[in-house]
Amino acid sequence: MAKKDVIIPLVPAALSALLLAGGVTVFSACEQRADGSWMHCHQCQNMVAGNAVGLIALYGASSLVKNKPARLALLALAVIASVVVFFIPGGICPLCAMKTMRCHTVFQPFVRIMSVLVAGSGIGALVASWKKDAKPSA
Repeated sequence: MAKKDVIIPLVPAALSALLLAGGVTVFSACEQRADGSWMHCHQCQNMVAGNAVGLIALYGASSLVKNKPARLALLALAVIASVVVFFIPGGICPLCAMKTMRCHTVFQPFVRIMSVLVAGSGIGALVASWKKDAKPSA
């Protein structure tokens, strides 16, 4: 396998790692309450973090697979999962009621921007894998 064939799927994997790191640190959802309990949005943060780990695994595995149909299937699944991550904060998982809270102003925009970047780079990796070894028409 050429070095380019391994590096291209690693771009969305690296962006997924940034989604994971940023989503649980700098761009995290609301902080813990004074009584030690967590807000609703913390579950969204955990869901995004879990999905980011899954995206890292899917994109990373696709860079190692040499079988073209299996690689395309992994990339397609990862792109679909990337699109699902876009809808987690505020859609699939409810955020806090006040629109001025950190989960609405910091966490949700970060997740949406990063998921678009991950999905876009995943589509690029999918197209690159699709075109690789394509036979030119006569």
